[in-house]
Amino acid sequence: MSPGYRSEVPYDWKTRRKYLDLPFPVSEYESRVARTRKAMERAGLDALLVIGDSGDPGDVVYLSNFSPFGGRAAVILPSEGGPTLVTDAILHGEPMNSYAWATWIEDFVAARRSGDEFGAAIRWALRSVSAGRVGIVGREKMRVPVWSELDKLGVEWTDFWFEFTAMKSIRSSREVLLLREVGRITAAAMAAAVEAARAGSSESDIASVATAAMLSEGAHDRAFSTIINSGPRGGLKHSYPTGRKLRKGDMVYLDMGAMKYGYQSDMSRTVVVGGAKREQRQVLDVVEHAFDTLTGMMRPGVRTSTLVARGEEIARRSGLRKKYRGRIYLGLSVHHAIATSFFEVPSLGLADTVLRPNMSFAFEPMAHILDFGTAVIEDCILITETGAESLTPYERIHW
Repeated sequence: MSPGYRSEVPYDWKTRRKYLDLPFPVSEYESRVARTRKAMERAGLDALLVIGDSGDPGDVVYLSNFSPFGGRAAVILPSEGGPTLVTDAILHGEPMNSYAWATWIEDFVAARRSGDEFGAAIRWALRSVSAGRVGIVGREKMRVPVWSELDKLGVEWTDFWFEFTAMKSIRSSREVLLLREVGRITAAAMAAAVEAARAGSSESDIASVATAAMLSEGAHDRAFSTIINSGPRGGLKHSYPTGRKLRKGDMVYLDMGAMKYGYQSDMSRTVVVGGAKREQRQVLDVVEHAFDTLTGMMRPGVRTSTLVARGEEIARRSGLRKKYRGRIYLGLSVHHAIATSFFEVPSLGLADTVLRPNMSFAFEPMAHILDFGTAVIEDCILITETGAESLTPYERIHW
């Protein structure tokens, strides 16, 4: 423990370890540390600092199984010796009330919620490094007072985000098993939500059915706020469920994901209440065609830029942008990583990526049109040795 922090309840390793609840054996985390150190060695780093916060804890979760609630956390990994976890996400001043028991990392350092104290605690954890090169992941999550403390170290900082995220984008066999479980939970929730999406049901009714299904199937939480929209807001895509009751002819957009041990899922479907009209079907069929075509192309060795180009070709040929000019977003190759974070490769808008076995991502070709509706099919995809597998298997057509 760092000097200076006082609590009523002890949070030393002996106290914490009897409550430890991990999704994987400790050997899984030790192998991640070993892989990270090999990447550090290739980059000539003497230590690595990985930052996460309550908005995006994924990199810290990956190494530690700790998710900071309402604050920040850092994993410090020197070239030798065990890792240290530093966090200011301490509720009621008590680390043991703040998930300190959830991490396998023995050296747990608590800090008060001030930038200078959080920075001082990290500096204390990095005390063995002087005048060396330290890699950093998540620098944007730290404010100026933290850097005022860290600058006192006199080390050379180098951004290590891409190397780190590229390494963790290849899921271990244990991670794949957990992702399948989280995907199964999400698909069960989607099936329940689709069944509930009938005329007379409210958006909030459907959201409550989905949430109940996720929790009853074993989720720890939702990965994000469940989206159910219809009617006037149907073309907005990202929104929140309301008391509006569904009507015949509505395009209803459902987007949900379960979370367990910090691992997430993401899944979307569009339902047309009472069956689609011709114009609705034309839009929905374009999205279905893109989903089938691009998932059929997904296999090891394929570049994400190739998928993007094929999706754009389908979009051009569809004529939807011309027909709905000024009201439509049409993205038929949209994808983002899925595991502990949405913000890593492979993702649209990040570096062009060569698909490799055990990469996982959410794939969601979409068309959202103001005053019309949202057409999306989204599944979590796992790249296998020979192609692509859905981690959220459930029927796609509901129109």
